[in-house]
Amino acid sequence: MLLIQRSSKHEASVLLDIQKEAFQKDLIKYEDYDTSPVNEPVERLIKKIELFIHYTIWIDGKIAGGADIRDMSEGRYRLNRIFLSERYQNKGFGTEIINLIEAEFPLAKEWRLDTPHLNTRNHHFYEKLGYKREAQHQINSKLILIDYVKKI
Repeated sequence: MLLIQRSSKHEASVLLDIQKEAFQKDLIKYEDYDTSPVNEPVERLIKKIELFIHYTIWIDGKIAGGADIRDMSEGRYRLNRIFLSERYQNKGFGTEIINLIEAEFPLAKEWRLDTPHLNTRNHHFYEKLGYKREAQHQINSKLILIDYVKKI
C-alpha cells in the first residue's frame, strides 16, 4: 500500500539516506558536487521539512522516499525534488505518487519541475503525465536541466 504524508523532522535521517542513494548515480555522472542532493546536510533537509511542503512516501509501512514541493503562489507549484529508494523504482509507483501529490493541491493551475538532460526515462515519465518541455538551464559543464511545466 502506497501513501504520502507530510514529513516529520524525525524522519529526516532516513529520508536523507534514501535521497543520497537515489541521486548517487547522477552525482557520479554529472559531477554537480555543489548542487547534488547527495551532499545535502541533514540540517538543511530538516529546515526544508519545517519551511516547505515536504512529503514522506510510504510503501507497505516503510519509508520509501520523499517529495519537496514549493508553493509559488497563485495556484503555481514546483516539484522541487522527488526521490524513491532504488528497491521501489521501476515498479509502477511513480505515476501513483505523482497523482497523489497533485491530488493534494486541487486548486493548482500549474506544476513545474526539472530533470537532467540525459535522463530520458524521466523525460518520458513526466511527458506521459502531461508535462511539457519549456526550457533548459545549465548547472555545470556536464549537467543541463530540462524545465517542464504542466498546465491544469
